[in-house]
Amino acid sequence: MIDTHILIWLLSDNNKLNWSIREDIEYFQHQYFVSVESLREIVILKSLKKISLSLDMVITYLQQFQIKILPIETCHVKELENLPNLVINGNMHLDPFDRMLIAQSIAEKYTLISSDGKFPYYQDYGLQLFVNEI
Repeated sequence: MIDTHILIWLLSDNNKLNWSIREDIEYFQHQYFVSVESLREIVILKSLKKISLSLDMVITYLQQFQIKILPIETCHVKELENLPNLVINGNMHLDPFDRMLIAQSIAEKYTLISSDGKFPYYQDYGLQLFVNEI
């Protein structure tokens, strides 16, 4: 499963994204998923003028590279309910987008591809993580 930042980097051709991840996705090496929660986050980021990507552009890319959109199911919400509120670097990690992606990844037993430094703290709770390293 691809987190929101990785998806944005894919779409914007950002060099922060590890070339092997981009190549793996663009050459259909594995099945990839994007949470509908990431789409919601992208729409919000665009409305706040933090990014310029349109939802249509994102959906076209996902279709072109056969990336499936993962809906939020009851089992994901139950996993979210059980997810601890971790204190990371002195702050409670309460980002609702991050937490849903983590919960979905755990519930589906998907590996989450991310560059977020907070995500490794959830590996003790069942998160399978692939860290994007440049």
